[in-house]
Amino acid sequence: MLDTYRSILIHPGAKAFAFAGLLARLPISMFNISMILMVQLQYDSYAMAGRVAAIGTLVWAAQTVPTARLVDRIGQRAAMIPLTIIFVAGASMAIWTAMTRGPEWLLWVSVAIASLQGPLGSLTRARWSHLLHSDKDIHTAFALEGALDEVLFVGGPALATILATLVWPPLGVVVCLVGLVVGMTILLAQRGTEPAPRGADSGSSLGWKLPPAVIAVSLVALGIGAMFGAFDISVVAFAEESGHQTLSGVIIAVVSAGSLLGGLLYGARHWRTALWKRTVIGALLMAAGFGSLVFAPNIAVLTVLGLFAGLTIAPTLTNADTVVQRVVRRDQITEGMAWLRIGMGVGIAFGAWIAGGLIEQADARAGLGMSALGAGLAFVLVIAFAGVLRRGTERGDAEGADDAPPPSEREESVEQPPLPPHM
Repeated sequence: MLDTYRSILIHPGAKAFAFAGLLARLPISMFNISMILMVQLQYDSYAMAGRVAAIGTLVWAAQTVPTARLVDRIGQRAAMIPLTIIFVAGASMAIWTAMTRGPEWLLWVSVAIASLQGPLGSLTRARWSHLLHSDKDIHTAFALEGALDEVLFVGGPALATILATLVWPPLGVVVCLVGLVVGMTILLAQRGTEPAPRGADSGSSLGWKLPPAVIAVSLVALGIGAMFGAFDISVVAFAEESGHQTLSGVIIAVVSAGSLLGGLLYGARHWRTALWKRTVIGALLMAAGFGSLVFAPNIAVLTVLGLFAGLTIAPTLTNADTVVQRVVRRDQITEGMAWLRIGMGVGIAFGAWIAGGLIEQADARAGLGMSALGAGLAFVLVIAFAGVLRRGTERGDAEGADDAPPPSEREESVEQPPLPPHM
Protein backbone atom coordinates (compact mmCIF):
# COMPACT_ATOMS: atom_id res chain seq x y z
CA MET A 1 0.00 0.00 0.00
CA LEU A 2 2.79 2.43 0.90
CA ASP A 3 4.45 1.89 -2.49
CA THR A 4 1.35 3.32 -4.16
CA TYR A 5 1.67 6.58 -2.26
CA ARG A 6 5.45 6.66 -2.53
CA SER A 7 5.13 6.75 -6.32
CA ILE A 8 3.48 10.20 -6.18
CA LEU A 9 5.46 11.62 -3.27
CA ILE A 10 8.77 11.19 -5.12
CA HIS A 11 7.85 14.06 -7.45
CA PRO A 12 9.90 17.20 -6.69
CA GLY A 13 8.22 19.39 -4.09
CA ALA A 14 5.37 16.95 -3.43
CA LYS A 15 6.30 16.13 0.16
CA ALA A 16 6.87 19.78 1.03
CA PHE A 17 3.54 21.10 -0.20
CA ALA A 18 1.65 18.08 1.17
CA PHE A 19 3.02 18.73 4.67
CA ALA A 20 2.52 22.49 4.47
CA GLY A 21 -1.01 22.06 3.17
CA LEU A 22 -1.79 19.70 6.03
CA LEU A 23 -0.74 22.31 8.59
CA ALA A 24 -2.52 25.13 6.76
CA ARG A 25 -5.78 23.14 6.79
CA LEU A 26 -5.80 22.91 10.59
CA PRO A 27 -8.81 25.28 10.81
CA ILE A 28 -10.86 22.82 8.75
CA SER A 29 -10.69 20.28 11.57
CA MET A 30 -10.44 22.54 14.63
CA PHE A 31 -12.07 25.92 14.04
CA ASN A 32 -15.70 24.80 14.12
CA ILE A 33 -15.40 22.59 17.20
CA SER A 34 -13.17 25.18 18.91
CA MET A 35 -15.78 27.89 18.37
CA ILE A 36 -18.56 25.59 19.62
CA LEU A 37 -16.61 24.76 22.77
CA MET A 38 -15.50 28.35 23.42
CA VAL A 39 -19.02 29.75 23.08
CA GLN A 40 -20.67 26.93 25.02
CA LEU A 41 -18.19 27.22 27.88
CA GLN A 42 -18.39 31.02 28.05
CA TYR A 43 -22.14 31.42 27.51
CA ASP A 44 -23.44 27.99 28.67
CA SER A 45 -25.70 27.56 25.61
CA TYR A 46 -25.59 24.84 22.95
CA ALA A 47 -28.20 26.70 20.90
CA MET A 48 -26.03 29.82 20.81
CA ALA A 49 -22.95 27.76 20.00
CA GLY A 50 -24.82 26.13 17.13
CA ARG A 51 -25.97 29.51 15.79
CA VAL A 52 -22.48 31.01 15.87
CA ALA A 53 -21.00 27.95 14.20
CA ALA A 54 -23.74 28.04 11.57
CA ILE A 55 -23.15 31.70 10.70
CA GLY A 56 -19.44 31.09 10.29
CA THR A 57 -20.00 28.05 8.10
CA LEU A 58 -22.52 29.85 5.87
CA VAL A 59 -20.06 32.68 5.28
CA TRP A 60 -17.30 30.14 4.65
CA ALA A 61 -19.49 28.41 2.08
CA ALA A 62 -20.42 31.68 0.38
CA GLN A 63 -16.80 32.78 0.05
CA THR A 64 -15.49 29.49 -1.28
CA VAL A 65 -16.25 29.95 -4.99
CA PRO A 66 -15.26 33.65 -5.22
CA THR A 67 -11.97 33.05 -3.43
CA ALA A 68 -11.34 29.90 -5.47
CA ARG A 69 -11.83 31.90 -8.66
CA LEU A 70 -9.47 34.52 -7.27
CA VAL A 71 -6.85 31.86 -6.55
CA ASP A 72 -7.19 30.42 -10.06
CA ARG A 73 -7.03 33.89 -11.63
CA ILE A 74 -4.14 35.56 -9.76
CA GLY A 75 -2.36 32.57 -8.19
CA GLN A 76 -2.26 31.00 -4.74
CA ARG A 77 0.39 33.29 -3.29
CA ALA A 78 -1.21 36.57 -4.34
CA ALA A 79 -4.67 35.52 -3.15
CA MET A 80 -3.93 33.65 0.07
CA ILE A 81 -1.66 36.18 1.79
CA PRO A 82 -4.43 38.79 2.29
CA LEU A 83 -7.01 36.09 3.06
CA THR A 84 -4.76 34.72 5.81
CA ILE A 85 -4.46 38.19 7.33
CA ILE A 86 -8.26 38.52 7.31
CA PHE A 87 -8.61 35.18 9.11
CA VAL A 88 -6.16 36.26 11.81
CA ALA A 89 -8.14 39.48 12.38
CA GLY A 90 -11.49 37.70 12.61
CA ALA A 91 -10.27 34.90 14.87
CA SER A 92 -8.63 37.40 17.22
CA MET A 93 -11.85 39.41 17.37
CA ALA A 94 -13.87 36.27 18.14
CA ILE A 95 -11.58 35.37 21.03
CA TRP A 96 -11.80 38.88 22.50
CA THR A 97 -15.60 38.94 22.18
CA ALA A 98 -16.11 35.54 23.81
CA MET A 99 -13.71 36.18 26.68
CA THR A 100 -15.39 39.51 27.49
CA ARG A 101 -18.82 37.87 27.07
CA GLY A 102 -19.75 40.36 24.39
CA PRO A 103 -23.07 40.35 22.52
CA GLU A 104 -23.92 37.44 20.23
CA TRP A 105 -24.14 39.66 17.15
CA LEU A 106 -20.48 40.61 17.61
CA LEU A 107 -19.58 36.92 17.69
CA TRP A 108 -21.47 36.54 14.41
CA VAL A 109 -19.43 39.36 12.86
CA SER A 110 -16.17 37.96 14.21
CA VAL A 111 -16.73 34.40 13.03
CA ALA A 112 -17.94 35.68 9.65
CA ILE A 113 -14.68 37.57 9.14
CA ALA A 114 -12.63 34.59 10.31
CA SER A 115 -14.48 32.37 7.84
CA LEU A 116 -13.03 34.26 4.87
CA GLN A 117 -10.26 31.67 4.75
CA GLY A 118 -10.07 30.92 1.04
CA PRO A 119 -10.30 27.42 -0.48
CA LEU A 120 -7.96 25.74 2.03
CA GLY A 121 -9.01 22.23 1.07
CA SER A 122 -8.39 22.77 -2.64
CA LEU A 123 -4.94 24.37 -2.67
CA THR A 124 -2.91 21.17 -2.49
CA ARG A 125 -5.39 19.25 -4.65
CA ALA A 126 -4.88 21.86 -7.36
CA ARG A 127 -1.12 21.39 -7.01
CA TRP A 128 -1.49 17.63 -7.44
CA SER A 129 -3.59 18.15 -10.58
CA HIS A 130 -0.88 20.51 -11.87
CA LEU A 131 1.96 18.13 -11.01
CA LEU A 132 0.51 14.76 -12.05
CA HIS A 133 -0.73 13.62 -15.45
CA SER A 134 -2.03 10.07 -14.94
CA ASP A 135 -5.64 9.54 -13.88
CA LYS A 136 -4.54 6.74 -11.56
CA ASP A 137 -1.92 8.95 -9.92
CA ILE A 138 -4.46 11.73 -9.39
CA HIS A 139 -6.90 9.23 -7.82
CA THR A 140 -4.12 8.18 -5.44
CA ALA A 141 -3.22 11.80 -4.68
CA PHE A 142 -6.83 12.73 -3.90
CA ALA A 143 -7.14 9.69 -1.66
CA LEU A 144 -3.94 10.75 0.09
CA GLU A 145 -5.35 14.25 0.58
CA GLY A 146 -8.52 12.75 2.01
CA ALA A 147 -6.44 10.64 4.37
CA LEU A 148 -4.37 13.66 5.41
CA ASP A 149 -7.59 15.54 6.11
CA GLU A 150 -8.54 12.72 8.42
CA VAL A 151 -5.17 12.96 10.18
CA LEU A 152 -6.30 16.47 11.11
CA PHE A 153 -9.71 15.24 12.16
CA VAL A 154 -8.13 12.55 14.32
CA GLY A 155 -5.94 14.91 16.31
CA GLY A 156 -7.68 18.26 15.83
CA PRO A 157 -10.98 17.77 17.69
CA ALA A 158 -9.34 15.88 20.55
CA LEU A 159 -6.71 18.60 20.90
CA ALA A 160 -9.34 21.34 20.69
CA THR A 161 -11.45 19.70 23.39
CA ILE A 162 -8.53 19.19 25.75
CA LEU A 163 -7.26 22.74 25.27
CA ALA A 164 -10.70 24.33 25.70
CA THR A 165 -11.96 22.29 28.65
CA LEU A 166 -8.76 21.74 30.61
CA VAL A 167 -6.58 24.75 29.77
CA TRP A 168 -8.31 27.83 28.34
CA PRO A 169 -11.59 28.06 26.34
CA PRO A 170 -10.20 29.94 23.30
CA LEU A 171 -6.91 28.05 23.08
CA GLY A 172 -8.19 25.81 20.27
CA VAL A 173 -8.93 28.89 18.16
CA VAL A 174 -5.42 30.18 18.88
CA VAL A 175 -3.89 26.91 17.67
CA CYS A 176 -5.96 27.16 14.46
CA LEU A 177 -4.63 30.65 13.93
CA VAL A 178 -1.00 29.67 14.42
CA GLY A 179 -1.34 26.52 12.28
CA LEU A 180 -2.82 28.42 9.34
CA VAL A 181 -0.18 31.15 9.44
CA VAL A 182 2.78 28.76 9.69
CA GLY A 183 1.40 26.27 7.17
CA MET A 184 0.47 28.93 4.64
CA THR A 185 3.90 30.53 4.97
CA ILE A 186 5.58 27.24 4.10
CA LEU A 187 3.08 26.34 1.36
CA LEU A 188 3.26 29.66 -0.46
CA ALA A 189 7.06 29.48 -0.42
CA GLN A 190 6.82 26.37 -2.66
CA ARG A 191 6.70 28.28 -5.96
CA GLY A 192 7.76 25.35 -8.16
CA THR A 193 4.54 23.37 -7.66
CA GLU A 194 2.13 26.31 -7.70
CA PRO A 195 -0.28 26.21 -10.68
CA ALA A 196 0.19 29.15 -13.03
CA PRO A 197 -2.43 31.90 -12.65
CA ARG A 198 -5.15 31.71 -15.24
CA GLY A 199 -5.27 35.47 -15.78
CA ALA A 200 -8.20 37.85 -15.78
CA ASP A 201 -8.99 37.63 -19.48
CA SER A 202 -8.61 33.91 -20.16
CA GLY A 203 -12.37 33.34 -20.06
CA SER A 204 -11.94 29.85 -18.65
CA SER A 205 -13.79 30.32 -15.36
CA LEU A 206 -16.64 27.91 -14.76
CA GLY A 207 -18.95 30.72 -13.71
CA TRP A 208 -22.49 29.38 -13.62
CA LYS A 209 -21.82 26.92 -16.43
CA LEU A 210 -21.50 23.94 -14.15
CA PRO A 211 -21.43 20.37 -15.48
CA PRO A 212 -24.47 18.45 -14.20
CA ALA A 213 -22.21 16.02 -12.34
CA VAL A 214 -20.68 18.89 -10.32
CA ILE A 215 -24.17 20.13 -9.41
CA ALA A 216 -25.11 16.59 -8.37
CA VAL A 217 -22.16 15.96 -6.04
CA SER A 218 -22.47 19.48 -4.59
CA LEU A 219 -26.05 18.69 -3.57
CA VAL A 220 -24.93 15.35 -2.16
CA ALA A 221 -22.31 17.27 -0.16
CA LEU A 222 -25.19 19.24 1.37
CA GLY A 223 -26.40 16.09 3.11
CA ILE A 224 -22.88 15.07 4.12
CA GLY A 225 -22.34 18.51 5.61
CA ALA A 226 -25.56 18.32 7.62
CA MET A 227 -24.31 15.00 8.96
CA PHE A 228 -20.98 16.54 10.02
CA GLY A 229 -22.45 19.73 11.50
CA ALA A 230 -24.96 17.86 13.65
CA PHE A 231 -22.45 15.19 14.65
CA ASP A 232 -19.84 17.53 16.16
CA ILE A 233 -22.16 19.42 18.48
CA SER A 234 -24.13 16.26 19.33
CA VAL A 235 -21.00 14.40 20.42
CA VAL A 236 -20.04 17.29 22.72
CA ALA A 237 -23.53 17.19 24.26
CA PHE A 238 -23.59 13.37 24.47
CA ALA A 239 -20.28 13.35 26.34
CA GLU A 240 -21.43 16.10 28.71
CA GLU A 241 -24.68 14.27 29.45
CA SER A 242 -22.58 11.22 30.29
CA GLY A 243 -20.43 13.30 32.66
CA HIS A 244 -17.29 13.17 30.50
CA GLN A 245 -17.23 16.26 28.26
CA THR A 246 -13.47 15.97 27.80
CA LEU A 247 -14.04 12.69 25.92
CA SER A 248 -15.98 14.38 23.11
CA GLY A 249 -12.79 15.12 21.22
CA VAL A 250 -11.65 11.53 21.67
CA ILE A 251 -14.89 10.22 20.12
CA ILE A 252 -14.54 12.54 17.13
CA ALA A 253 -10.90 11.50 16.83
CA VAL A 254 -11.83 7.80 16.75
CA VAL A 255 -14.40 8.45 14.01
CA SER A 256 -11.75 10.34 12.05
CA ALA A 257 -9.25 7.53 12.62
CA GLY A 258 -11.74 5.18 10.99
CA SER A 259 -12.03 7.58 8.08
CA LEU A 260 -8.24 7.79 7.81
CA LEU A 261 -7.97 4.01 7.64
CA GLY A 262 -10.80 3.77 5.14
CA GLY A 263 -9.25 6.48 2.97
CA LEU A 264 -5.81 4.89 2.94
CA LEU A 265 -7.16 1.46 2.02
CA TYR A 266 -9.49 2.92 -0.60
CA GLY A 267 -6.82 5.04 -2.25
CA ALA A 268 -4.23 2.26 -2.35
CA ARG A 269 -6.32 0.31 -4.84
CA HIS A 270 -7.15 1.26 -8.43
CA TRP A 271 -10.79 0.25 -8.72
CA ARG A 272 -12.32 -1.29 -11.82
CA THR A 273 -15.84 -0.63 -10.56
CA ALA A 274 -17.35 2.48 -12.17
CA LEU A 275 -16.98 5.69 -10.18
CA TRP A 276 -20.72 6.34 -10.03
CA LYS A 277 -21.32 2.86 -8.58
CA ARG A 278 -18.65 3.39 -5.96
CA THR A 279 -20.28 6.71 -5.05
CA VAL A 280 -23.66 5.02 -4.52
CA ILE A 281 -22.18 2.21 -2.43
CA GLY A 282 -20.14 4.62 -0.30
CA ALA A 283 -23.16 6.81 0.44
CA LEU A 284 -25.25 3.75 1.39
CA LEU A 285 -22.62 2.50 3.84
CA MET A 286 -22.20 5.98 5.31
CA ALA A 287 -25.95 6.34 5.87
CA ALA A 288 -26.07 2.95 7.59
CA GLY A 289 -23.03 3.74 9.74
CA PHE A 290 -24.21 7.12 11.03
CA GLY A 291 -27.75 5.87 11.40
CA SER A 292 -26.52 3.28 13.87
CA LEU A 293 -25.08 5.97 16.18
CA VAL A 294 -28.57 7.05 17.23
CA PHE A 295 -29.01 3.76 19.07
CA ALA A 296 -25.74 3.90 21.05
CA PRO A 297 -26.59 3.51 24.76
CA ASN A 298 -23.32 4.94 26.09
CA ILE A 299 -19.99 6.52 25.16
CA ALA A 300 -18.18 3.20 24.71
CA VAL A 301 -20.71 1.86 22.20
CA LEU A 302 -20.89 5.24 20.44
CA THR A 303 -17.12 5.21 20.01
CA VAL A 304 -17.03 1.68 18.59
CA LEU A 305 -19.90 2.34 16.19
CA GLY A 306 -18.28 5.64 15.27
CA LEU A 307 -15.09 3.87 14.26
CA PHE A 308 -16.98 1.75 11.72
CA ALA A 309 -19.06 4.69 10.52
CA GLY A 310 -15.85 6.64 10.02
CA LEU A 311 -14.52 4.04 7.58
CA THR A 312 -17.02 5.32 5.01
CA ILE A 313 -16.24 9.04 5.17
CA ALA A 314 -12.96 9.49 3.29
CA PRO A 315 -13.86 7.08 0.43
CA THR A 316 -17.16 8.93 -0.09
CA LEU A 317 -15.47 12.34 -0.13
CA THR A 318 -12.73 11.01 -2.43
CA ASN A 319 -15.41 9.87 -4.88
CA ALA A 320 -17.00 13.33 -4.85
CA ASP A 321 -13.63 15.03 -5.47
CA THR A 322 -12.87 12.59 -8.27
CA VAL A 323 -16.19 13.30 -9.99
CA VAL A 324 -15.26 16.98 -10.16
CA GLN A 325 -11.76 16.18 -11.39
CA ARG A 326 -13.23 14.04 -14.17
CA VAL A 327 -15.52 16.70 -15.63
CA VAL A 328 -13.69 20.04 -15.37
CA ARG A 329 -10.47 21.28 -16.92
CA ARG A 330 -7.29 21.49 -14.88
CA ASP A 331 -7.35 25.28 -14.68
CA GLN A 332 -10.87 25.06 -13.19
CA ILE A 333 -10.14 22.42 -10.56
CA THR A 334 -10.00 24.80 -7.56
CA GLU A 335 -13.25 26.47 -8.57
CA GLY A 336 -14.94 23.16 -9.35
CA MET A 337 -14.10 21.70 -5.96
CA ALA A 338 -15.20 24.93 -4.31
CA TRP A 339 -18.78 24.06 -5.25
CA LEU A 340 -18.42 20.87 -3.23
CA ARG A 341 -17.28 22.96 -0.27
CA ILE A 342 -20.29 25.24 -0.69
CA GLY A 343 -22.65 22.28 -0.47
CA MET A 344 -20.72 20.92 2.48
CA GLY A 345 -20.64 24.29 4.25
CA VAL A 346 -24.35 25.01 3.89
CA GLY A 347 -25.11 21.51 5.16
CA ILE A 348 -22.78 21.91 8.16
CA ALA A 349 -24.38 25.24 9.04
CA PHE A 350 -27.94 23.96 9.04
CA GLY A 351 -26.92 20.69 10.68
CA ALA A 352 -25.23 22.50 13.58
CA TRP A 353 -28.02 25.06 13.92
CA ILE A 354 -30.83 22.49 13.94
CA ALA A 355 -28.95 20.01 16.13
CA GLY A 356 -28.14 22.74 18.68
CA GLY A 357 -31.83 23.55 19.03
CA LEU A 358 -32.80 19.89 19.25
CA ILE A 359 -30.23 19.29 22.00
CA GLU A 360 -31.55 22.26 24.01
CA GLN A 361 -35.16 21.06 23.64
CA ALA A 362 -34.54 17.32 24.01
CA ASP A 363 -31.14 15.68 24.36
CA ALA A 364 -27.98 14.70 22.50
CA ARG A 365 -29.66 11.68 20.93
CA ALA A 366 -31.97 14.04 19.03
CA GLY A 367 -28.89 15.74 17.64
CA LEU A 368 -27.45 12.39 16.55
CA GLY A 369 -30.76 11.75 14.82
CA MET A 370 -30.19 14.94 12.83
CA SER A 371 -26.75 13.64 11.86
CA ALA A 372 -28.26 10.36 10.67
CA LEU A 373 -30.89 12.30 8.71
CA GLY A 374 -28.12 14.21 6.91
CA ALA A 375 -26.37 10.98 5.94
CA GLY A 376 -29.67 9.53 4.74
CA LEU A 377 -30.31 12.65 2.65
CA ALA A 378 -26.90 12.26 1.00
CA PHE A 379 -27.74 8.68 0.02
CA VAL A 380 -31.15 9.65 -1.36
CA LEU A 381 -29.56 12.39 -3.46
CA VAL A 382 -26.88 10.02 -4.77
CA ILE A 383 -29.60 7.62 -5.90
CA ALA A 384 -31.55 10.47 -7.48
CA PHE A 385 -28.50 11.69 -9.41
CA ALA A 386 -26.98 8.30 -10.22
CA GLY A 387 -27.83 8.70 -13.90
CA VAL A 388 -26.20 12.14 -14.03
CA LEU A 389 -23.05 10.82 -12.36
CA ARG A 390 -22.94 7.88 -14.74
CA ARG A 391 -23.24 9.99 -17.87
CA GLY A 392 -20.63 12.43 -16.59
CA THR A 393 -17.96 9.89 -15.69
CA GLU A 394 -18.39 6.83 -17.92
CA ARG A 395 -16.60 6.42 -21.24
CA GLY A 396 -18.75 3.56 -22.57
CA ASP A 397 -16.40 2.80 -25.45
CA ALA A 398 -15.75 -0.44 -27.25
CA GLU A 399 -13.01 -1.40 -24.84
CA GLY A 400 -15.53 -1.52 -22.03
CA ALA A 401 -13.63 0.83 -19.75
CA ASP A 402 -15.87 2.11 -16.98
CA ASP A 403 -14.55 5.56 -16.20
CA ALA A 404 -13.75 8.48 -18.41
CA PRO A 405 -10.25 9.93 -18.26
CA PRO A 406 -9.78 13.41 -16.80
CA PRO A 407 -9.98 16.38 -19.17
CA SER A 408 -6.18 16.60 -19.30
CA GLU A 409 -6.11 13.26 -21.13
CA ARG A 410 -8.73 14.19 -23.72
CA GLU A 411 -8.13 16.00 -26.98
CA GLU A 412 -11.42 17.88 -26.82
CA SER A 413 -12.54 20.15 -24.01
CA VAL A 414 -15.39 19.22 -21.71
CA GLU A 415 -18.76 20.70 -22.61
CA GLN A 416 -19.98 23.02 -19.87
CA PRO A 417 -23.79 23.25 -20.13
CA PRO A 418 -25.45 26.28 -18.51
CA LEU A 419 -27.02 25.98 -15.08
CA PRO A 420 -30.76 25.29 -15.33
CA PRO A 421 -32.81 28.36 -14.28
CA HIS A 422 -34.58 26.54 -11.46
CA MET A 423 -31.24 25.75 -9.81
